[in-house]
Amino acid sequence: MLKNKFVVLAMLPLMLSACGGGGDSSGNNSSTGGSTTAPIQEKVTVDLYNVDQETLLARKYSYVDNVIKGTTYYTPLSENEFLLTGDQLFTDTWVYSDTKAINALKFYFSDAPKTGYYHTYKKIDISGENVFDRFYPDYKVIFDKFEVSPELENTRMGQAYNRSTPLYFPQNSFCYQIQEEIVGKPYITFSKEDMTGEDYAEVFSGVENNFKNAVKEMGNTYKVNTGKWKGHSWRYYREYDSYGLVFDIVVINYNGQLVFGRMHNFEGYLQKDLINQHTQRLNAMEPNAFVYGYYVQKAVIANLTKGCAWFNDIAAETIKKL
Repeated sequence: MLKNKFVVLAMLPLMLSACGGGGDSSGNNSSTGGSTTAPIQEKVTVDLYNVDQETLLARKYSYVDNVIKGTTYYTPLSENEFLLTGDQLFTDTWVYSDTKAINALKFYFSDAPKTGYYHTYKKIDISGENVFDRFYPDYKVIFDKFEVSPELENTRMGQAYNRSTPLYFPQNSFCYQIQEEIVGKPYITFSKEDMTGEDYAEVFSGVENNFKNAVKEMGNTYKVNTGKWKGHSWRYYREYDSYGLVFDIVVINYNGQLVFGRMHNFEGYLQKDLINQHTQRLNAMEPNAFVYGYYVQKAVIANLTKGCAWFNDIAAETIKKL
């Protein structure tokens, strides 16, 4: 069962993953999406909002002189969730996270101590735009083609698509779209559901061979990075087709047990490169051969080209009305 699970996973495209360099090396990779020049800090005071697509609840980030004062952010972990860095293993706790502005369009984030990455944004005037089209660009592609499925009729996105009167952003509405990610130190997450119960030493070689054979059968290539953090060795696998990354997974030796995990912020990316990758992949697809897959790929591109990470207060308040 374990070997079959890995083969199936190896064939599933992770459509929104970033692609980049890498190879057989140690764990503390610091690949970047673009320039490696240290960012010059400028004084920034701004309120930005991240809006949850399922609840439409807005999380406010108030930067005053580059930092958020009076508020401490954490990454919550239940007793079933684990976060592994080069220095610590966290579970059943609140992990301290951090953010600061470098300049008006470049921000630093850290989801756990001694990890981090930079995002560079493009500020876009979305005044007058259809709110659904901008906030749910991927769902718009799918719903336009296949309509809203019964499973999604009562969700926020389903109800917003079917609303009788379209909603538009008022004047002075802005959003911020990620253009580049530059990584510092990555981290790994996994849960109890990812624990196979299998002895790592007994099954690992078979699992790895099944992955390599599955990639070969697909006509793809792969890269592997290795590391050992807090006594837990790991191997990070990435599968590539001719356009870019289609799948990635981490295999961890957790106290002698084989565990599957997810790597975060291992390689940087440029948004334009991701769009180019997925556009080339779409152009190579036959729209009538696998209709749903074709439109899923279109949805990915729509999300990359129109999706925004942050909104200003006017835009965020308008989204709540969907």
